[in-house]
Amino acid sequence: MSSAMPEIPWHKARRPEPRQPLSRDAIVAAGIRILDAEGLAGVTMRRVAQELGTGPASLYAHVSNKDELCELMLERITGEIDLPDRPDPARWKDQVKEICLEAQRVYSAHRDITLISLGSIPLGPNQLRVTEFMLDLLLQAGIPPQVAAWALDTLGQLIDTDAYEGSLYTAKAASGTDIDAYFASIEDYLSRLPRDRFPRLVEHAGTMVEGDGDQRFLFKIDTLLRGLETHIEA
Repeated sequence: MSSAMPEIPWHKARRPEPRQPLSRDAIVAAGIRILDAEGLAGVTMRRVAQELGTGPASLYAHVSNKDELCELMLERITGEIDLPDRPDPARWKDQVKEICLEAQRVYSAHRDITLISLGSIPLGPNQLRVTEFMLDLLLQAGIPPQVAAWALDTLGQLIDTDAYEGSLYTAKAASGTDIDAYFASIEDYLSRLPRDRFPRLVEHAGTMVEGDGDQRFLFKIDTLLRGLETHIEA
C-alpha cells in the first residue's frame, strides 16, 4: 500500500474545494441534465443527489418529491420556447404553426419530457406565458372562448405526442437503427401484403410512409386550424 506524498514545501497547501450550495435551481438543472442523457426513467432523487455530490435526503429541503421536481423541470424547459413579439390576428394561423413548431423543437431536445406535460395542467409562469399568448391570439382572431380553450388543450396534446414520438425515433437512431431503411422496410412489407385482403394498402404503400416528421406534424396542426376557422362568425 503506497503512502501519501508530503506537500512540496514551496507549494501552497491545498484546501478542500467548497461544495456548491444546494438550491432548487441546481437540483432542477441536474434533473434536466440527467433527463437529456438518460431519459425520464433515469431521473430519480437518488440519481439527482449523486449528480450533485450529496445525499437524497438533502434534496427534500428544496423539492418535496420527484413529482414536484419533474414539474419544475418542465417549467424550466418551457421557458426556452420563444414567442412572437405580439399576437397578430391577421396571421393567426401562421403564428399558431410557428409556436407549435417552436414548442415541438424545444420539447424534442429534452428526450421524453412530454411524458410529464401530457399528465399535467400548465400552471407555472413559463407555461402560462405560452397559454396566455395563444389564447389571446385565438380570441383576437374571432375564435369563441370555449372553442379556443378546447383548441389549446388539443394543440398541447398534438405537440406532446409528436415530440414524444420523435424522441422514440431519435433513440432508435442512437441505438444504431437506420431510420430511412426502417421506413423503406415498412413500405416493402405493405407492398407485399395479400392484395385480395389489403388492396388499398398495397396500392398506396409508398403514400403511407411519405413525409418527414415536420410535414406530418404541420398537417395535423393545419387540419385543426381549418376546423377552428369554421367557428369564426362572419
